[in-house]
Amino acid sequence: MINTRVKPLVLGCTLAMLTVLSGCAGGTSDNDAASAAQDTPDQVRESVDDTAKDTPADNAGESGEIAEEEFVPDIITVGPDTNEFKVGMVTNTGGIGDQSYNQRAWEGLCTLNRNNLATVSYIETYSTAEYEKDLLKFVEEDYDMIWGIGYQFAYDLEKVARENPDSHFAIVDYAFGDIPENVTCATFKSQESAFLVGYIAAAVSETGKVGFIGGQDVPAIDQFKYGYMAGVAKADKELGTHTEVMTDYVGSFDDLLKGAQLAQSMYESGCDVIFHAAGGAGTGVIRSAEENDKFVIGVDSDQSEVAPENVLTSAMKMIDVAIANISVQYNLNDNIGGRNIEYGLAEHAVGIPEDHPNYSDEIYDAAKELERQIIYNEIVPPSDEAGFEDFKNNL
Repeated sequence: MINTRVKPLVLGCTLAMLTVLSGCAGGTSDNDAASAAQDTPDQVRESVDDTAKDTPADNAGESGEIAEEEFVPDIITVGPDTNEFKVGMVTNTGGIGDQSYNQRAWEGLCTLNRNNLATVSYIETYSTAEYEKDLLKFVEEDYDMIWGIGYQFAYDLEKVARENPDSHFAIVDYAFGDIPENVTCATFKSQESAFLVGYIAAAVSETGKVGFIGGQDVPAIDQFKYGYMAGVAKADKELGTHTEVMTDYVGSFDDLLKGAQLAQSMYESGCDVIFHAAGGAGTGVIRSAEENDKFVIGVDSDQSEVAPENVLTSAMKMIDVAIANISVQYNLNDNIGGRNIEYGLAEHAVGIPEDHPNYSDEIYDAAKELERQIIYNEIVPPSDEAGFEDFKNNL
């Protein structure tokens, strides 16, 4: 049996985008082409085996701070269990306190709870081996919608969904080739925000060397990498500069030390700006930027609060918007099962922060003009290596 003891949380969810709760359907589109291009669930499982952890790490954060030496229940619920619509999420290995991917996802559910639209809960997982078991906990507790946060869930979520057709599931950053009827996929045009921060990085760089550090070498991170490299190429073309891009991968999304070590090496090699798409491991990249008095570009959330003088900008991915939209659509009986819903700049679900104290208004305005061109399909940022080569050759 599931341990049903729950602990109310004092939350620091700051999301105020209540507009995501209405008019949602018009801002989404099916993307069968993207579905076909994804890895198979077996390939995904193989690629994430090395992220498994046997023991929880310290992941204290605003959203879901847990006291030391205190019993942690399996399912952590915010607010009284009074709303009939129950939505749960299982984090990936970075945990709620990653100040990035998982935290942003949780903020999406907090929006529903604050507006009395759902009772929301999460399970914090530190091992890929626990994914199936944790998804099943929500099934057994009769949750209406169950989220797997990240492409790493593909194998287990599909398995659990096909074995439990009366439950509805959703996954972030993965689209199955054959999407089960009780699953909704949410994917993002991450290459669009990455393109903007790549342009900014090249425009700001004084050494002519910038870096990219990804969590793992997988399609969801390729979108960031190649979008970023294309933005750098665009800046070089416009500004008459030549910027080298160094790239590397942590191998996981939770190894802060490895993230810091890779960043240190890049800074020592002459990079003065590094863009990380490494989840919790990116915290190590940010700390290295502080120690070296260099710039770093955040991901998923506006990470400027982590290091105000060193975070140049962030490639934001509003996972919270997608999670709130899709959950509400499902509760309104919209036909979203068996679909991939894709979000980009046009849907206000990726982008860059408005505040930019560490670079000029001129560069910000240029980036916003590129944003306009992307929305109107005048520029199509690439999401993979072949697309990047085509983009670069046609500049």
